[in-house]
Amino acid sequence: MKHGSSNRRQRNRGGHGGNGRRGGGNQRTQIFDSNGPDVRIRGTANQVADKYKALAKDAASAGDRSLAENYLQHAEHYQRIINVWEADVRSRQEAARESDKNVPKAQDIEMQKKVDVVGEEDLSLPTSILGESSKVQSLATSETRTAEMAE
Repeated sequence: MKHGSSNRRQRNRGGHGGNGRRGGGNQRTQIFDSNGPDVRIRGTANQVADKYKALAKDAASAGDRSLAENYLQHAEHYQRIINVWEADVRSRQEAARESDKNVPKAQDIEMQKKVDVVGEEDLSLPTSILGESSKVQSLATSETRTAEMAE
């Protein structure tokens, strides 16, 4: 008989790196196994938090204040996990907005090309109206202005 050729199911949890987490890379769909005071709840963080809140409400209505408080503490734990995820999403969105602000737009690049050698914007009429010869003249006058300013 060969070793390791058994048809039995393996005991390890392969397929997700052995890190104990289920649900893949998306944290919002991560499945939690929660062992509460007298119940076992399985589901996403939202589902587990909602279930503990419902159990707390039921325990409070039954008159068991200590059990209700215990359930609320469990619910608070999962709510904190949800809050961390939401803060992470917000920070990523803000970082994306900031990076979008730092990327020059095509209009900004064109405007920068139109800035004169002296550092002033070229406010003359476009060459489509004046013709190409006027553009050559405006460049010559800007070079003359630059030379005069340097003196």
